[in-house]
Amino acid sequence: MEDRATGNDELAERLRGHLSMLAAQEVGVEDDVFELGLINSLRALEIVLHLEQAYGIEITVEDLDLANFRSAARLARFVEGKQAAGAC
Repeated sequence: MEDRATGNDELAERLRGHLSMLAAQEVGVEDDVFELGLINSLRALEIVLHLEQAYGIEITVEDLDLANFRSAARLARFVEGKQAAGAC
C-alpha cells in the first residue's frame, strides 16, 4: 500500500512534525516510524490523544490498527476519513 497523502498534504506535513517531535528526530511524510523503531505502542497512545484533541475526532478501539499510525501520510488519510465520517 502506497503511503502518499491523497487529499491533504498540509495535514500530512503537520502530522509529520508531530511524529518527528515524538521520535526526537526528523521523519519524512512517508517514513514508517515503527519500522524505523522511532515510535512504540506507548507513543502511539500519545498520538491518539493528540489526534482526538487537535482534530476533534473520536478514536475507538476498532480504529487502533497500528497500520493507520505508521506514517504521517497514513495518519492524514485516517484523520480525513474520521472527519468525513463525523460530518455525515
